[in-house]
Amino acid sequence: MPQITLQLYSLREALEADFEGSLRQIAAIGFPCVETAGYHGGKPSEVAKLLAELGMTAPTAHCSLPIGDAANEVIETALELGHRYLITGGPPGWQDHFTTTDQVKAIAELYCIAADNAAKHGLQVGYHNHDWDLAEFDGQLAYHTFLAHTPESVLWEADLFWIARAGIDPVGFLQEIGTRGKALHFKDGHIADRNIKPPFLPAGSGDVDLLAAARAANHAEYIAVELDQYDGDMMTAVKESYAYLTKNQIAEGNSL
Repeated sequence: MPQITLQLYSLREALEADFEGSLRQIAAIGFPCVETAGYHGGKPSEVAKLLAELGMTAPTAHCSLPIGDAANEVIETALELGHRYLITGGPPGWQDHFTTTDQVKAIAELYCIAADNAAKHGLQVGYHNHDWDLAEFDGQLAYHTFLAHTPESVLWEADLFWIARAGIDPVGFLQEIGTRGKALHFKDGHIADRNIKPPFLPAGSGDVDLLAAARAANHAEYIAVELDQYDGDMMTAVKESYAYLTKNQIAEGNSL
């Protein structure tokens, strides 16, 4: 069974106010690992020490690609914190640089370079999607272009909410990415009614069929809880998501 993890972006405000205290709360819920998204002013060595004290790991991270002048720092930080999979929250240059097939091909080339750099240290890189990067450009789905121009060692961290929001079946999408789907975001929320804002909900209480997706997540090693925003207490939403995913044996945690 995949391990449950938490994309720390969900609790960014709490972590900014009290990083150690918030991380202790996350550990107390039962998360065996977390997915970092920055370190809120802490040094990687300090974060690594705290995670070790709490019996937690950070096998995945949202970070920059290890390319160019940033390559060494990204890789050194990853090794210090025990990251295995280095995943971008979006493409370099973000949405403005992801609007044509040629742009997607150019970005795919950056991931190929990053994958080669990471592989030398036993690491892999990956891509995390939203809905806009699943659109069709020049008569071809953008993610098809990306997949066709990157090796299978470049992972795809499927965000199920955004996949469903783009009108794509998450089950079919997971089957399509196959072995690239080692780390996944089991995000839930309102799909049918786009007028509800923010649309994100605790896992199991929205429109995304997470149970069906779990049956298709054959290559998943880590399944992440993530809420971009929430109209309520975020720590409560995280705890409810943990309970749903572990009780339904979608992912394995420590306790509740």
